[in-house]
Amino acid sequence: MMNRLFLLFVISLMYACTTEAVQHKSSNTKLYFSYRICEKSGKCKNFTPTKKVDDYLFKRLDPAYDEFYIKDNNGNFTLYYKNVYSEDVQVGWAKAKVDKNNNELNLNIDKINLALGGVDFIKNGYATKQAESKNFKSGFYYLDDNYEGAPYYQKQKIVFKKIAGDLVLECNSYLNNLSVKDNFYGIFYGVCSDGKKVYFKEVN
Repeated sequence: MMNRLFLLFVISLMYACTTEAVQHKSSNTKLYFSYRICEKSGKCKNFTPTKKVDDYLFKRLDPAYDEFYIKDNNGNFTLYYKNVYSEDVQVGWAKAKVDKNNNELNLNIDKINLALGGVDFIKNGYATKQAESKNFKSGFYYLDDNYEGAPYYQKQKIVFKKIAGDLVLECNSYLNNLSVKDNFYGIFYGVCSDGKKVYFKEVN
């Protein structure tokens, strides 16, 4: 009897593991990271995403450059960003609506959730609101925290060209966004106004 129970336990355990593996394999979630940023001169730097165990995160000034992620969860897109300024560091995320997804990826956002940093110099934000996501005092933010405590509103259309497996940010059209032009501000304003080229590749 004991042997039979043990055998049933082993079989059920094997079935559970197999089911889990199949479910994991069938997941259509993709995560892209800004692994390469090129200057106007053509000089490029390659970067590595910050990861703790299996979780990707932003650290306030480690490293001290702008970073971006694009998450594609079965066609539902989310942008994550870290913008480094002389006076502050901002980390946030935004749900995006897809306009086009074939030879290029076109995304639209209008609400950005600030997760770390202040919004005092954003004209259409909440001037006195400081983002206080779960780990903001430690100066880092896990992508999956989904903090919604300090939103601000800015319409941005973002175009990515698909080149040899990479997603490449199209800065000319980005800088033509009226809200970006008028406010001299946006998720990709820093890199685009400096004439940089940002490449994304899948990291999971």
